[in-house]
Amino acid sequence: MDRPVYVLAVHDGHNASACLLADGRIAYAIQEERLTGEKNANCFPALSIQACLDFAGLQPRDIAKLVFASHRSTPAGLRSHDQMKASRREATLTGTLRRALWYPYYQTRTHLGLPERMNNLERAGFGRNQYSEYEHHLCHAASAYYGLRDDSQTSYVVLTVDGFGDLDCATVWINRDGILERIARTPFTDSLGTIYGITTGMMGFRPLEHEYKLMGMAPYASRKHAQRVAESFHKLLAVDEDRMRFKRRTLEPSFLYTRRIRDMISGERFDLVCAGLQQFTEELLLKLANSTVRATGVGRLLCAGGVFMNVKANKRLMEQPDIESIGVFPSCGDETLPMGAAYLAYIAEGGKEAAERIEPITDFYLGGDVSDESCRQAAESRGHDVRYHDDVEAEVARILIAGKPLARCKGRMEFGARALGNRSILADPSNQDVVRVINRMVKNRDFWMPFAPVVRRERMHDYFVNPKHLLSPYMMLTFDTRENFRELIAAVHNADLTARPQVIEAHQNPDYYRLLQIFEQQTGRAVLLNTSFNLHGFPIVNTAQDAMNVFENSGLEYLNLGQLIVHKREVVRVNTTSAFAEREVAHSH
Repeated sequence: MDRPVYVLAVHDGHNASACLLADGRIAYAIQEERLTGEKNANCFPALSIQACLDFAGLQPRDIAKLVFASHRSTPAGLRSHDQMKASRREATLTGTLRRALWYPYYQTRTHLGLPERMNNLERAGFGRNQYSEYEHHLCHAASAYYGLRDDSQTSYVVLTVDGFGDLDCATVWINRDGILERIARTPFTDSLGTIYGITTGMMGFRPLEHEYKLMGMAPYASRKHAQRVAESFHKLLAVDEDRMRFKRRTLEPSFLYTRRIRDMISGERFDLVCAGLQQFTEELLLKLANSTVRATGVGRLLCAGGVFMNVKANKRLMEQPDIESIGVFPSCGDETLPMGAAYLAYIAEGGKEAAERIEPITDFYLGGDVSDESCRQAAESRGHDVRYHDDVEAEVARILIAGKPLARCKGRMEFGARALGNRSILADPSNQDVVRVINRMVKNRDFWMPFAPVVRRERMHDYFVNPKHLLSPYMMLTFDTRENFRELIAAVHNADLTARPQVIEAHQNPDYYRLLQIFEQQTGRAVLLNTSFNLHGFPIVNTAQDAMNVFENSGLEYLNLGQLIVHKREVVRVNTTSAFAEREVAHSH
């Protein structure tokens, strides 16, 4: 049997990550944050690269190509690791001047950071002959197209929108005979994503991370009252519908908008700023998408880039009559760039035949598994009640039905920003109070932010309005709920009664799927609440040991660890300023 062709792809910027492609199939992928404990780690992902090699039992010499998902990499000494500090700095005159000088430098350095990359590459054991790189937005487009397409003959339009990468902030592509062709681009000087990120910082939140909090607040404000704020944002950026691109309406580029936006929103109500920004974002994306559909005659959209993490904007897109279908690549920020880069490098190695062999993703459980032995070692000698269950899903269902939230660490870790059941906290969503309970126990989530539901595909239409029968296995779309929304009230957005469901099929996660079946058989309700298993401000857990650490440093009472159920004999209260602060322990019955 021929040895597989292995491609190892890397993103060495914000939310650094790596993935391993084996003969056109993503075999393994992980973010550096899961290995370092630093959320959205911004670095060369040395640990992730090693984890990819270890997964397949490979040495660096076994890799056909080590491919990077951009042409430019900001040198380590120039990176802003504290986004809040960088945001405050950029509002000053000195910060504005610094930014004005940085971007021309970035623009003219075609291979910025290449010497540092080469040193890191050689330190990891790779040769310079293995190195290749692809443009940032091409990698985004390739992730969506090759990862989500049905086949090479079906016509798609691929949209990418983010803050910026290399020299672009948005691109439009079509596929011809299975190969992507760019038909429009927006330079990074005219960036919708940059405007959203700057506003996030000016509102006191962390740019490149907390944009979803503004999106979550937006529905609480009246669209009518938010229109004035939206009109202020429209004075900054528009859509050139003939050229299928964004176009700024100011002399200065969008990366210099910090002081302008600060002054623009000063004195405005928090909820109105969020709603106005969201309204502006949705309207621009609709114009871009609709103009693209008109120009190409193709109504099937595939999307990637961090702006498409905005699930409310995705909802508006999918409701457009001329858009037949929409697919958004899961966790489509920069962490998934290596997947697109890996596809491109594989095609470069094997040509058009290799493009045909690429397997679209069927699930996103791409990380490491937890073995029975690792679970046993993590749980033993902790003083908790630890019990093995042949049918652990039935026991999990019993605990959930009793009204107790439960953390689940079982099977391969999901990749990306969304917890998809294997590193999740689960609960019965029919009880609205479970939101308060989970927040008090572990999440410390902003009070206006909703949790999310999970449902089997067969039951989706009983709870959610989905006339186009779109798939939603990765929580990238939001839907209106039906009249029975109270069955999942704890996982519904209180302001507009929408929800961002994970809709799963049996082949994607058999154990998780069966848990939903058992819960439904015993309650008549087919939905569970699913939120990520992590302490506030820290990455989602990875290993069995990580799971036990979060379990013990939170108020969680139950943990499903592999085939084990761990029941805490103590109630833990955490100082929320630190994941591992001193604990206040009260013994329970």
